[in-house]
Amino acid sequence: MVALDVNSEDLEKRIHLWEKLMGLKQILISDFLPNAHFDDTFLLDKEKEISRIYVLKNNVSIHDKGSWQETMLFFNKEMQAFEQFFDMYKEIIDSGN
Repeated sequence: MVALDVNSEDLEKRIHLWEKLMGLKQILISDFLPNAHFDDTFLLDKEKEISRIYVLKNNVSIHDKGSWQETMLFFNKEMQAFEQFFDMYKEIIDSGN
């Protein structure tokens, strides 16, 4: 999984940032990550709640040498797409914080 986590102790800040990202959702899907999943309430193992945008790659594992190549290609492609999106829309995402 490659993910963009929205994590803040201040719930209002997290909601505000999540709303900005949701305003850019169609652009993110159409231009960068067509398989992205959006979860406004994601519970981490330690009972901490965050918001998350993520892309999954099934049937691979970093612990399986047989799927390393496929996994690394997935990581490279999806991380670059997240980074390009963030770089292009950084001013919008950071505005008003």
